[in-house]
Amino acid sequence: MKRLLIAIFIFCSLFLGSQEAFALDYSKISTNTKITKALDSLYSINRRDVIAILYGRNATKKPIRVMFRDLSVYGFSDCEALTVKTKSNGLVIYISNEHRGASPECIACLIAHESQHHTFTNSKAEELRAWISESQAWNEFTKRNKALAMSNEPLAKRENYIANLRAKSGVQGVQKLIANNPVYAGLN
Repeated sequence: MKRLLIAIFIFCSLFLGSQEAFALDYSKISTNTKITKALDSLYSINRRDVIAILYGRNATKKPIRVMFRDLSVYGFSDCEALTVKTKSNGLVIYISNEHRGASPECIACLIAHESQHHTFTNSKAEELRAWISESQAWNEFTKRNKALAMSNEPLAKRENYIANLRAKSGVQGVQKLIANNPVYAGLN
């Protein structure tokens, strides 16, 4: 009986361990170590909704690749990140090369934001969803590690600004930020 219990324990440990390893295989999304750490951090705060979108639970039904790029090549040097459609009707999230040194948590917040653009509705409602997703991730990260909010890195300053705006003015504050941003002027 004791051997049977030990065998069951070993089997369960191996089976459950392999399931976790599979769940954390991000090779279809990115092979960049910094980005995979950001994805791990999203997983750690239970943002499995974002991970699911990246794995293919999105409008294209394909995994969304995430990588660092020089966004000035695309005419978006002032952007932190953007989501674009590929020739094969897939999606890719480009994060500005300027943020290669950013913390995984800050990069994770950008990924949480950009993942919401998988529908390409190009609306202010989609932007609002993206900004809210980003601030929710940041709030969870800073709840777990208060030192993140004290960081002087540019993305941490961005995240603090969005989180503070949302804390003070609610969703209406974020809506106003979007409405006053010239980048979103043409959106419905």
